[in-house]
Amino acid sequence: MAKQVLLVLVAALLCTALVTAKPSGKRRVQELENEVGGSTSGLVYELMDKMQRLTDEVDELKRRQNELLKREYGPVEILDKPITKIVGPSPLDCQEALIRQPLAESGLYYIKPRGVFEPIPVYCDMDSDGGGWTLLQRRQDGSEDFNRNWHLYTRGFGSLSGEFWLGNEFIHILTKQYNYKLRVELTGWEGQRLYAEYSDFSIGSLRTSFKLRLGEFLGGNATDALSYHNKKPFTTIDNDNDDSDSINCAVVHNGGWWFKSCDRSNLNGLYYHSPQYMYQGDWDDGIEWKETDGSLPFYSYKATEMKIRRMD
Repeated sequence: MAKQVLLVLVAALLCTALVTAKPSGKRRVQELENEVGGSTSGLVYELMDKMQRLTDEVDELKRRQNELLKREYGPVEILDKPITKIVGPSPLDCQEALIRQPLAESGLYYIKPRGVFEPIPVYCDMDSDGGGWTLLQRRQDGSEDFNRNWHLYTRGFGSLSGEFWLGNEFIHILTKQYNYKLRVELTGWEGQRLYAEYSDFSIGSLRTSFKLRLGEFLGGNATDALSYHNKKPFTTIDNDNDDSDSINCAVVHNGGWWFKSCDRSNLNGLYYHSPQYMYQGDWDDGIEWKETDGSLPFYSYKATEMKIRRMD
């Protein structure tokens, strides 16, 4: 590149010399021009061509990243629900959407976290505990299969209007912007509504296998069933990153999660249509948040949501 800049400067000097030089001087200038590598017009055209190719390559990289984010990350279905676009630049998360539009209602919104070129649709909970929550996961009726492979847990799957996993790559991009509070909400079959909150929630990049990072258990009327999994990488049926030497926890418990060896919680397990369920041998494989009710170790919940909002 430095050589090309030097050649451009020399070419400019040659052009000036050609305009002002006497005939004998012009001959000398022409000799100098030949020494530095040919005609100035050829050099200029060559540099312009290289600049255009670089511009095209940058545009193509941007296009491919946009397509990747749109196609590879985030739930693949929206079911024709309207998506709200906040006036002005897209918000970084649902909390910013609520700040800029205080009367916003729960539903689908476009957000654009840092590092993302195009806005991405998400579900915003504008009601729970003051609103401004960006949903990461929802279970409610068993309509979606959560026993998925690594690729699908990375990109996300399901319907933003129903059951879904937002996608580990997008959750990573989202949670590296600020310090976020995680709120886990559980609905039991008897109508009980429970929650647990954690400070400083984030997950690492693909390089860390989307390792879970939690701060403190902030309380709630549910037990702390997630701290056990802190600092553990994500495991799926085809990518075993748990601490067990003898089994893949995702295979016996079903669903991707930050398994240790194996779990105290797994909100992505099999959906059972009752709290008590038959489990595979010695393994509980339902939607777990263990010992919350104080008695049933193998209790599968009716509905769950995982959502984040910036720390106060």
